[in-house]
Amino acid sequence: MLIAILIAFAVPGYSSVAQHISELALLNHPAAAAQRITAVVTGVSILGFGLGLVLLAPRTFRFTSVTAALFAISMMSNGIFTMRTPLHGLYGLGLFMALVPAFFATEFPWREGRIALVRLSLAVALFNMSYEWLIVSEFDPPGFRGLTQRVATLVIFGWYSIAAFMVVRAQSASRATERTAATCEVGGH
Repeated sequence: MLIAILIAFAVPGYSSVAQHISELALLNHPAAAAQRITAVVTGVSILGFGLGLVLLAPRTFRFTSVTAALFAISMMSNGIFTMRTPLHGLYGLGLFMALVPAFFATEFPWREGRIALVRLSLAVALFNMSYEWLIVSEFDPPGFRGLTQRVATLVIFGWYSIAAFMVVRAQSASRATERTAATCEVGGH
């Protein structure tokens, strides 16, 4: 999504401060195709995140992975369908983008040193819902809705990078502990 944010600055007549990212797709400009591609790629990446959780910890992240898949489908539909069509976002973006970090926070094993990630995930879920509330209630300031969306996009999608890194790190540490325990057990007999 960072690519979609950055390419918008090069489009004449388009305001990154006042217009949503999806409005790029409505223009007759090469950035329109780039924006649509980035939405699909972002959806595929979120799908990869959910699949990665299933592969790393099949019994741990059931709700998170299903919700990530639903959010991924919603995100991909943003690239396939343009604004002003009912299938743009499949009405799932706001709901699923908040549920992924919320479910992640409840399913992530709470151990010492991991509480910060749980709190971050809950804060991002609350942020997502607050941002959606701004949009639905029409409190999102019209002259700045592009800016608020871009800030929200950085928070929302930045969380995936942090969460993925921390899950892989936790899994690596867990496997190292298991190997050490197995080595000690074999050596002790």
